[in-house]
Amino acid sequence: MSEPLLAAKVEDYVEAARAVGNPQWRIALRHVLPNIVPPLLVQASLAIAGAIIAEAALSFLGLGQQPPAPSWGSMLNSAQRFIAQAPWMAFWPGFAIFLAVLSFNLLGDGLRDALDPRHR
Repeated sequence: MSEPLLAAKVEDYVEAARAVGNPQWRIALRHVLPNIVPPLLVQASLAIAGAIIAEAALSFLGLGQQPPAPSWGSMLNSAQRFIAQAPWMAFWPGFAIFLAVLSFNLLGDGLRDALDPRHR
């Protein structure tokens, strides 16, 4: 995903803007920034999904949020003792993690499809 970000500064339109005599700040704001925002948005939405899973996993292991603070991972950890009597205690936090991660992945996919001109 970093290829478009790094490659944007050596594209022909940047070289043309540099040849015309535009200052560096104008080239960055007017030419490079509009071309790197779509990949950044996609990457951010996918990174949020990864952060949700990482936080839930760390909280499940007891290394994340401590029990007074609400966390889906700590809810799953406390529900594993009651899985035979009350399986819904583990189902709903796990389902919430699944839905949140799926939503952010689908958002990133939709943003990529909508904002990437090469896939049209």
